Amino acid sequence: MTLTAAAIREKLMTDDKWLARAIVALNDRQTVDEQRDETTKYHNEKGFRPAHAKRGTGMAEFYIKRGYLTPKQTAWWRAVTPSGKSRIEIYANQLLKVATEKAAQKAA
Repeated sequence: MTLTAAAIREKLMTDDKWLARAIVALNDRQTVDEQRDETTKYHNEKGFRPAHAKRGTGMAEFYIKRGYLTPKQTAWWRAVTPSGKSRIEIYANQLLKVATEKAAQKAA
């Protein structure tokens, strides 16, 4: 599979493991104080948007502890918003950047 934002969006919408790992990756990009306060304080295009920070942090921690997301949690991320996109797919470009960085680290 060629790694593109479109390919990532497709996996996020169809593969629960990809979705869960994406939420953890987004949470990892939050600063320590953002994670602690379950909010977005810095508009640095890293991690969750302000509207998703509290829920995203909680779900990332849930997944880390339990190893799964509930059907209700996955449905919330995949629900289509008024913009016509799901909550999780708006992060596809950021997640592509994360994947590209990880691939470069492995290659080094």
